Order: sequence, then structure tokens, then C-alpha cells
Amino acid sequence: MFGYIKPVKPELKVRELEFYRGIYCGLCRSMGKHTGGISRLTLSYDFAFLAAVRMVLSDIKPTFSSCRCMAHPLRKKAMCDDNEALAYCAAAAAVLTECKIRDDINDEKGMKRFAARFAHIFAKRMRAKVGEGAPAESIENALKNLSELEQNNCESLDETADKFGELLAAVVSYGLEGSKARIAEAIGHSVGRYIYVLDAADDLEDDKKTGSYNPLRYSEIKPEDLSIAVRLELTKLENAINLLDFSGKRDLEGIIKNIIYLGMPNEADRVFTGGCKGKTSKKGKN
Repeated sequence: MFGYIKPVKPELKVRELEFYRGIYCGLCRSMGKHTGGISRLTLSYDFAFLAAVRMVLSDIKPTFSSCRCMAHPLRKKAMCDDNEALAYCAAAAAVLTECKIRDDINDEKGMKRFAARFAHIFAKRMRAKVGEGAPAESIENALKNLSELEQNNCESLDETADKFGELLAAVVSYGLEGSKARIAEAIGHSVGRYIYVLDAADDLEDDKKTGSYNPLRYSEIKPEDLSIAVRLELTKLENAINLLDFSGKRDLEGIIKNIIYLGMPNEADRVFTGGCKGKTSKKGKN
């Protein structure tokens, strides 16, 4: 949904890159199967990362098949076979998308509100297919709390980022128990705070022009200070990732650690030292 969580592909081993592409394409196919073909338009790097993390947490050993798809009809590609982690990520993506669009209907005006209303027709169909497969109540509550802060023009970036961290903590940890749930919550919380801060910084100039809410509009935090804060959050994330049991999952380990040690810091550098010139592509070519 945001596009800030991606690997540095040239630094992946050949096998790891094919593995990652297989997860990405497998997630796309899983979304079509579980939440409808239109849901594939919401496919993002972020949920490919979540799928990889959930496979490790759920002790899933992914398998792959050679398949064709609409995007690449002339040649077969290795795709991760549908599994519990992919099905869950498809469901979570559908719930988050529907909630986000519903929130846009309340926040936007004019043509943007009309576009959100139109998109919501399809989003409701996606979510209807989910059933009990995602933490809908936790997502709803977290987004409600975040929305209240934003509607009240909360000036604290830390407070709003923390609410988004709570949302992703619920998403990553849903259905897990014990130490795995605690590790998942730590991962989700740090990832959520990282995303919120980068998104706020990336959108700041546009939000100033449109008058849209952005906690950075009320502060004098310098980009270098934000960068330090994000680095500290990434350190927390690294500590949580290092608690995962990667036994027998070396390809997943290589992908996940590439993302958190290289990909996410690169995105932070782009936003904070590159002049906040706008998001890079949220979807990838595989």
C-alpha cells in the first residue's frame, strides 16, 4: 500500500531474487483466488515482505510451480504455491484497502471523494470475500484511533506514528501465539512507525499546498533528525528480526534481511536526503 518496503535486488543472490519474485507473483495469484481479480491492483512490495515474514513465523516451507499469468502470458514463471501465509496477506490487504478507501470518503472532497466512493464499490466486494481471515476489528479500531488524532490536527508525529504501528502490529501478529506473537508485534510496530514517518515526510510539500493533515506541518523537525529517528526504529526492527528462527529458511532469511538492512534504509535516505521528491513505484516488475 505504501511502497517503502522493498529489497535492493542487485544485492540479492540469484536464487533469492527468483524466490522473492515467486512470492510476489504467488501473492498476486493468491489475491485473485481469495479476494477477487480486482484486488490484484492493490498488490505491493509491502505485503510481499509481510508474506515472507509470516512464512517464517508460521513455519511454512514455500513450494513453487511454473505458471503463466495475464501479465506474462508468453512465458511461464515460478510462482509460490498458495499457502496459509499468502491467503492471510491477501485477506489483510483487502481489509486495509477497504478501510483506507472508506476513510478517504470521509476526508476527501470533490472529485477525490467521488473517486473514493466509486473505488469503494469494488473494495467492499473484496472485503466481503475475506470472512474471518483477517484481524478486521483490530484494524478498524486502530484506524479509528488514528483518524481521531488526524481530525483533531494532532501535532505529535510520534503519537500518530505509534497508532499506525499498533495497526501493523495487529496485522503481523494475528493468529499467532506466545513468543511468535510477541516477535510479530514488535516487527509490525516498528514497520508501521517507519512507514508513517516516511509517508508524512514524502507527502509534506503536497500536503502544504492542499492543506491536508500532516503532523510535520506543525513541527520544525529537521530531515536529519527524522532520519536519526527512523534509523533507531530500524534498529528495533533488526533486533526483532534477529529473534526469528530461520532454520531451513535461508532464502527467506536473505530476502528479509536484504529488505531491512538495505532496502528500508535506502528508502529513508531517498526521502530525507533526496529532497522528498515523491514515492517510488509501489508495484514492481517481475
